Amino acid sequence: MQLQNDFGKAFCEQVAFGQYSVEIKAKKMYLFNILKRDTDLFGRQLLGLAAISGFASAAILAIINMAVQKTDGQSIQASEGVDVSWRSVVLFALAIGIYIASHQRLMVDACRKVEDILDKLRMRLVEAARSAELLEIEKIGRTSIYAALSREAQVISQSTPMLIIAIQSAILVICSMLYMAYLSTTAFVLATTFTVTAAIFHLSRSKEVATQLHETAMRENQLISGFSDILEGFREIKLNAQKSNAISANVSRMSGLVSALRVKTQSLQAHDFVWSQVTFFVLTGLMAFAVPMLSSVSLETVAMTTTATLFLIGPVSSIVGSLPVFAQANAAAERILALEESLQNLSSPPDEMSLEGRFSGFKSIQLKDVQFSHKSAGGEVGFEVGPISLYIERGSTVFITGGNGSGKTSFLYLLLSLYPTSHGTISVDGIPICATNIHAYRNLFSTIFSDNHLFEELYGIEHYDPDEAKQLFELLEMDHKVALEGSRFSSLKLSSGQKKRVAMIAAILEKRPVCVFDEWAADQDPHFREKFYRVILPYLKEAGITVIAITHDDKYFDVADVRLHMADGKLTFVDAEPSASRKIA
Repeated sequence: MQLQNDFGKAFCEQVAFGQYSVEIKAKKMYLFNILKRDTDLFGRQLLGLAAISGFASAAILAIINMAVQKTDGQSIQASEGVDVSWRSVVLFALAIGIYIASHQRLMVDACRKVEDILDKLRMRLVEAARSAELLEIEKIGRTSIYAALSREAQVISQSTPMLIIAIQSAILVICSMLYMAYLSTTAFVLATTFTVTAAIFHLSRSKEVATQLHETAMRENQLISGFSDILEGFREIKLNAQKSNAISANVSRMSGLVSALRVKTQSLQAHDFVWSQVTFFVLTGLMAFAVPMLSSVSLETVAMTTTATLFLIGPVSSIVGSLPVFAQANAAAERILALEESLQNLSSPPDEMSLEGRFSGFKSIQLKDVQFSHKSAGGEVGFEVGPISLYIERGSTVFITGGNGSGKTSFLYLLLSLYPTSHGTISVDGIPICATNIHAYRNLFSTIFSDNHLFEELYGIEHYDPDEAKQLFELLEMDHKVALEGSRFSSLKLSSGQKKRVAMIAAILEKRPVCVFDEWAADQDPHFREKFYRVILPYLKEAGITVIAITHDDKYFDVADVRLHMADGKLTFVDAEPSASRKIA
C-alpha cells in the first residue's frame, strides 16, 4: 500500500505547495491550456462572434469617414443629396446593431463557457483530492488546495471578460490596419511599425510584471498565514502579550511588504499604459504631419488616417490593460495545473468490486508486523510506529492508552489505513488489505477524531430511523440543543463537547460495525464522561459494535475487553494473561 511519489514528467520551473515542490514547464500558456481543455472556447462560434464584432467596429469607423469626407470641395451630402446622408445613417445604425448583438453574445457565451470550464476543473480537483491519501494531502497542504478551489479559480473567472474584450480589440486593430492600408500605404507602414514596436516593448516588460505578481502571491500567502495565527491561536496570544506583539509585528511587516509589492506592480503597469498612450499620440501626429511629407495624399486621406489612428487608441488600451490581467490569470492557472498534476499522481486506484457489504460480516481484523515511519521533507526517517501485531475480535471494546507523543493517533491512522504501511499487512478474516479493497476496508469504520470535523448534514446516510435518532439525541442529552431537520442539523453553534456528542449521534446512525474514538471523553464534563463509559459504550457493545477508543481515564479501564498501551511507538497488552483471542499474533 505504498503511495507513489513519482510525479511523472520532467519539468523546468518549480512551484511550491506546502512541503512539496512540483516542477512544471516554463514559458507556457497555462491559462489557454485550461480554457481550451474542456470546451471549444476558442472554437469557430466565439472566434466568429469576435470577428463580427471587430468588423462591425471597423465598419463604424469607415462609415463615419465616408459620411464626412469631401470631394472637390463639396461634401458628399451636398453633391449626392439627402439619400446619401440617410444611407450613411442606416449603415451606421446597422453597424452599431451588429456590434451590440455580436459583442453581447460573445461576452455572455464566453463567460458561460469559462464558468463551465472552472466547474469541471473544481470537480476534477475535488475528485483527485478525494482519491489521494491523507499523508500526501498533509504534505501538499490544505491551504494550497483551498486557494486553487477558491482564489485561483476566482482570478481566472474575473479575468475572462477583459481577456475576451482584448481578443475582440485585437481583431478590431487588425481590421483598422487593413482599412488604413486601403487609405494609404505610407500610413499603414507607419502604423504597423509603431504598433509592432509598442507590442515588443510591452511583451518585454510583461516578464517583470509576472515576476512581481508571483512574488506578491507568495507574500500574500504568508500574510494569510499570519492572520490564521491570530485567529486560530487567539487564546494563546491573549495570554501572552509578547507573543501577541511579535505576531502583530510580523503581520504588519508582511502587510507592508505586500502593499509595497502591489504599488511596485501597479507602477510598472501604469508606466507601460502611459507609454502605450504616448506611442499612439505620436503616431497620430505622424499621420497628420509625416504622411503628407512622405507621400502625395489628399487632405481627406490624411484626415481619415488620423481618425483611424485615434480610433485605435481605445482597442490598444484594452489590449495593454489586459496584459497584467493575463499575467495574473496565467499565474493562477499555473498553480492550479501544478496542484492538479500532483493530486492526480497521488490518486489511489479504485476498488475493483462494490464497496457495499464486502466485509460487513467480518469476524476479526488482524495486524501482522505492521510499521509506519514519519518522514521529513528531505526524506529522513523520523518517529516510527511498530512493528505491531494485533488481533481485534468483532464486538470487543478496545482501549488504547499512552502518553502524549507516544504514537496513539498514528497507530489509529495506520489501523484505519489512512497512513500506508511501510512493512507488514492488515487483513480481515485472513484477506489482506491492498489497493483493490482498501476503500471497502475503510468503510467498516465510523470515526470521531480528537480534532473532529462536524458536518452540517448526514452525508452518506440516505435513510435513518427518526425514532432511533430521537432516542440518541435524548441519550446524549442534546435534544434541547439541536435536532435533525431532514438530514441537516438545526444548529452547530455548540461547545466542543456538545459537537462531539452530535458527532456520536451521526457515527451511530452510519451503522458501521466499528466505531473509533480518539479521546472523545476529553471534552466532556464529569457527568457525561461517566455516562460515556458506563452507558454509551455498553449500549454500543450490546448493539454488536466494535469500539476502539483512545483514552486516559483510568477510572473506567474496567469497561474495556482489551486494553493496549502505546509507548515510543510500540504497542503492548496491559492484561497480565490475555486470552487466546486477544494475544499478540
